[in-house]
Amino acid sequence: MVRKIADLRKATDDDLIAEHDRLAQHTIPGTAYYTDELERRERRRAIEASDRLARRAYRLAWSNTLLALVAAAAAIVALFK
Repeated sequence: MVRKIADLRKATDDDLIAEHDRLAQHTIPGTAYYTDELERRERRRAIEASDRLARRAYRLAWSNTLLALVAAAAAIVALFK
C-alpha cells in the first residue's frame, strides 16, 4: 500500500526509516535502487560544497567591505595631509 503525500509529509524521519526497514525485508531491489542512492549521496555532497562556497564568499565580501573602508579612510587622511 502506498501512502498519500499528505501522510508522507506528516511522518517523521524515524517513522519513514522504520517503515522502509520493515518493507525492505520483503523486497528485491533493482539496480535503480542503488543508482538512486548514489545520486542522493552525490547531491548531498554537492549541496554541502555549495554551502561551504557560499559561506566563504560571504566572508570574502565582508573582508572586501572592510578593506574598502580602510582604503577610503586612508585616502581621506592622505588628502588632508
